[in-house]
This record gives sequence, structure tokens and C-alpha cells, in this order.
Amino acid sequence: MDKEDRISYLPRNVIDRIFELLPVEDAARTSILSTKWRYIWAALPNLVLDNPFCNKLALRSRHIFEQTIDKILLQHIGDIVTFDLDMSGLQLSLCPAIDRWILYATRNSVKKLKLNMPKDSPFKVPSYIFNCPTLTKLKLFNCVVKLPKSFLGFQKLTKLSLRKVTFESTTEICVINVPLLVKLSLIKCNGTQYLNIVSVGLKSLHFYESRCNLDLNCFMNCKQLTCLYLEVDNYSMPAERITLEKLLISFATLEVLALCSFELEVKFQRRSLLRSTACIIYI
Repeated sequence: MDKEDRISYLPRNVIDRIFELLPVEDAARTSILSTKWRYIWAALPNLVLDNPFCNKLALRSRHIFEQTIDKILLQHIGDIVTFDLDMSGLQLSLCPAIDRWILYATRNSVKKLKLNMPKDSPFKVPSYIFNCPTLTKLKLFNCVVKLPKSFLGFQKLTKLSLRKVTFESTTEICVINVPLLVKLSLIKCNGTQYLNIVSVGLKSLHFYESRCNLDLNCFMNCKQLTCLYLEVDNYSMPAERITLEKLLISFATLEVLALCSFELEVKFQRRSLLRSTACIIYI
């Protein structure tokens, strides 16, 4: 008895969700099932080229790696909601086509962009990312950023996560206007002193520095912070102590202040020093 094909008649959003859980290669193989399935995978809004997928292709050859991703993008139909490229286990020299792939994503209305690059050879982010008007979420790992002079900010960005990102030095402070930003994470980034982040709606900030002298000046225009997480590595006595009073005055709307490996000067009737490997203060 012929079995009924129930999967083909599922709602499209359910089919898309099933495809999202499949590796890219398996999703592409469904095109041989029938005429109806031939182009479904090519219209997937989320393109996740994760670490196992990239490593598997790169082990075969550089040519196969580059050619396969080119084919995936060339056959893609419609807008791209998510573009996730994880090359953390590879060498950038293996693939000079990364800029072309990112350009394709930005030209196809990408909303969520994630780039995870090799630790030993940070990737210089192309300037056209900063001119992408559709971005709502951006994650960069092991990258080098030089903000273009014409950059005015991300008008639709709600979440920004940067890990081991280096901002190139500039002669002037770069103002980044992100009016809809709600969550910001800066983990072991360099060059943040060249930034001035302006976000009237920022609620959560996670700032992880590799040195003890935390520079919070670039966040002074974020007046609605409710959660602030501060961490430092390799603690040593800073030249100027940060007082709890200074933090609370700078960020008057705080509800949660989390400190890790941190020394804080607290002024009560007598001056005292709070030193903690982990401390959470609910205000």
C-alpha cells in the first residue's frame, strides 16, 4: 500500500523549520525527492554554514569549499534572514571569497549576521556591512573593524555582540548611533576608547576587558541601562579606583550590577574596599 506523503502538505513555515534543523548538505539533497521539493531548500531564509560544514568541505580541497558555497548562494531564492558563517577552524588564506559571500548577504536584506573567524588571523570586516540598512542582529568574532567616515550608525540593530574585535585607531572619536539597540556585549575587544555609542534604549551591557582600567566613557550616552555586567582579566591595582557612587551616578537607571574579578571603592561613613571574584548587586 502506498504511504501517504504528509510532510509535503505541512504548512510552509513548518517545512522551513524542519529544514533549519538539517545540515546544509542534507537540505540540498531533498531537491531530488520530487518536483515540488526541488526549490524549497533554495528558498530557505536562514543560511547556517557552521564549523563542521566548513571544515568538512575544506578537508576535501579549497576549490570544493569555495565552489560549494558559491553554488549555495547562486541558487538561493529570495531574501536572507540569517547568514551564519563559522570559519573558526580554518585559515583565511584558504578562501579569499569571504568578502563576496558577505556582500551577497547584505544585498539580499540580511537581518541576522554572524561571522566567526580564525583566532590566529583576524578578519578585516568589509565596510559595506556598516551600510546594510536591514541588520537587526550582528555578531562578530575575531575580527578587525575600521568604521568608515560616512558611517552614521545602525538604525534597526537591536542586538550587537563583539568578541575579540579590534577597532582600528582614528584621529577622532567615532559616534555610533544605534537608537533601537537593546543588548550590547563587548568581550575582550580592543580600541573601544575610540567609540562613542549612543543608544537611548540600551537595557543590557556586558563589558569584559582584559585589563583592569575599564573605560566606560563610550557608554555615557546610554541613559536607560538596567543591567550592567563588568568583568576584567589579570586584575592589578588600577591607577584610579572606580567608586560605586560614580557607577550609580553615571548609570542612574541600573537595576542589576554584576562584577567579576573587580575592586570597587564603596563610600559609606568610612571608606571601604569591596573586592570580589563575583558580586551581583540588585538596586
